[in-house]
Amino acid sequence: MTIFCVSCTTWASDLVHVGHRKQLLVDDYVIAEMTGVVRELGKVTKLNDGKPVFDGLFFGSVLYDEGKFKLWYRAYPYGYAESSDGLHFRKIAHLTGLDIVSDNTATFYIDPHESDPAHRYKACYSHRTIRAALAYSADGIHWKAYNNGNPVTHRASDTSNQIMWDEDAKAYRLFTRTDFGTPGGAGEIRGTRSMTNPDVKADPTAWTLVREWKFDREGPEEWKRRQVYALNDWIYHGVHFALILVYEWPEDMSEGPADYHKRHNRNILEYYIATSRDGDSWDLTWVYAGKPMVPRGPDGAWDKDIMVPASEIVTHADKHWLYYSGGNERHGMPRPLAGIGVATLRLDGFVCLEATDEPGTIVTKPFTFEGDKLRINVWGDEILVEVLNRKSEPIPGFSAKEATEYKNMDELRLTPTWKNDSRLSTLKGRVIRLRFHLKNARLYSFQVLE
Repeated sequence: MTIFCVSCTTWASDLVHVGHRKQLLVDDYVIAEMTGVVRELGKVTKLNDGKPVFDGLFFGSVLYDEGKFKLWYRAYPYGYAESSDGLHFRKIAHLTGLDIVSDNTATFYIDPHESDPAHRYKACYSHRTIRAALAYSADGIHWKAYNNGNPVTHRASDTSNQIMWDEDAKAYRLFTRTDFGTPGGAGEIRGTRSMTNPDVKADPTAWTLVREWKFDREGPEEWKRRQVYALNDWIYHGVHFALILVYEWPEDMSEGPADYHKRHNRNILEYYIATSRDGDSWDLTWVYAGKPMVPRGPDGAWDKDIMVPASEIVTHADKHWLYYSGGNERHGMPRPLAGIGVATLRLDGFVCLEATDEPGTIVTKPFTFEGDKLRINVWGDEILVEVLNRKSEPIPGFSAKEATEYKNMDELRLTPTWKNDSRLSTLKGRVIRLRFHLKNARLYSFQVLE
């Protein structure tokens, strides 16, 4: 039940900022109430018949830039490859200038905030001391180290560490491993930490700790059930997506010795996502629900036991491309089958709000309408949109009875309309709510545009 207060303070505080940013429905940031609707994780499609698209391994990165897919993969030294279609890659070169010796881990980033072409590419890698180090490059192949080649953090870094720019926070973020137990061995308890730095070039060591954490929702012994093996952050329309490599049932070999056909469920690595509005407080719903973003393969598959996410997700050609490294045996075991695969996902399709046979409704929180049209990403049998005032009363001309009802839709950018030529431009500057009506339908996102 929504209770309205007449105080000006309450009226102001219940507004959410929407502007022209696409609103993803991964959480309740913009949602006031839902009836007959559930939040569901999107389903990916593995390309190339589920087989590897590249003979290599991560930790690493795939980025889309200059009209091509750019892939950095784990090798001795690290390698770089390119592809025009995201499926067929050509090895270009081995990297130079990175002192990656110990656990041979690195991720790569194209910095949108950087003004100096010599520093356009940045890398975070595991220094020989198992501490995170940073480097820069003009071409992604020839690298020079920051901080005279010395680490910029304390232990640990033997995983997928990451540097990235957060435009909303106006700061760089650094994600690395951290220890909650012994540094390796039987007492090792893996966790993750995040840090910020406003200017990496001015001082590559000036990192302020934001948070370090481990899985403990189920109590202090949860590390025996799951650990954070790695966490990278990918920002999409203001939402932080944690690409989490989760170590499930660490070191538990109760399912027997090496078996390259059987799909195991213990001592494995899974690819999950979590979401956040600040890059710190993560919604771990999908982890605890046991719903990976990219599922492992079936019995006999090359990716049946190990899934290692690339450091970012590529958005290209109205799809999200989720690259990963797979393996056909458990953590710490020899894996004769391994490689890099890719799965795609509908644009904005990470999470949807879904109604099934019974009609469902979604009402947004109030926001100032700052455009003249609305676009929605939707799939399903029946969809219509009405516009409400702040008190959730239909605005004349934009009620459900006056809305166009759409049937059998699969649209990434549907522009809803209303009868009698009612135009959203007449509502510009007003505080409104939206009410979506769905039946056998999924709503992925909406956006206000000029």
